Amino acid sequence: MQFNFAKYQAAGNDFIIIDNFQDHYYTYNPLLTKQLCHRQFGIGADGIISIEKKAGYDFALLHYNADGSQGDGLCGNGSRSALHYAQVLGIIDQKAYFTAIDGAHIGYIRNELVDLTLQDVTLVQPLGSGYFLNNGTRHYVEMVDVIERMDMEAVGFPKRNMYPFEKEGVNINFVQLLEPDAIRIRTCECGLDSEPLSCGTGAVASALVASAYYGLNSPVKVTTKGGKLQVTFRHLPDGRFIDIHLVGPVYQSFCGTVNPANLPPIIGCNPL
Repeated sequence: MQFNFAKYQAAGNDFIIIDNFQDHYYTYNPLLTKQLCHRQFGIGADGIISIEKKAGYDFALLHYNADGSQGDGLCGNGSRSALHYAQVLGIIDQKAYFTAIDGAHIGYIRNELVDLTLQDVTLVQPLGSGYFLNNGTRHYVEMVDVIERMDMEAVGFPKRNMYPFEKEGVNINFVQLLEPDAIRIRTCECGLDSEPLSCGTGAVASALVASAYYGLNSPVKVTTKGGKLQVTFRHLPDGRFIDIHLVGPVYQSFCGTVNPANLPPIIGCNPL
């Protein structure tokens, strides 16, 4: 069955957004997900976000990774993109109460910016040479002096299954401090075979670590390879972070219709 989609990008983090709100056009299938996200044999994206109907909420969001796996944590930039598409579809106006895999969220659309609230973070803990926290998604944050020198293939991706995350994996963020109250980040995400241009929950995790251990104040400006984001929060005396927001623009690149039956198999290039 063919279905409509919209292609979005948020700070270079790109997604296929599917409207499953009225009719269930897209049902999760690992191979189909991988085909749709493939940049040569499909539409191309870092992941798929499906907008679903959910009692008690404006909508629910389901997230699938580009490698065909189901997302096991919140997708920040994908959620912000879906908020914008939900407004385009007429599901919401300028505010939404929705649910994702980690629970309930509120989103706002203000002019050109999409603002996503995240769950409170009660613990930011040292781990190895960096820090770990869960803000709806597991993140490990490590500070570096010159972020451009990081070899993500050799250093970043192998760390995704570092101890004690050998089984479930963890998203890896490398962070360079800037002045004032600003950081530059790069991320290796679980579920992706290459480095994304940005990661929304990674931006938040990195900003909170920079605040907890390096004294940065809200709002923290975050520069990624694909664009700029802003993270706002309240840092309480007991160490907790509340009222956390990820803010930035999103863009609908194009929209279209795809028939999964017409997608070619994902194969390697034959030698000449």
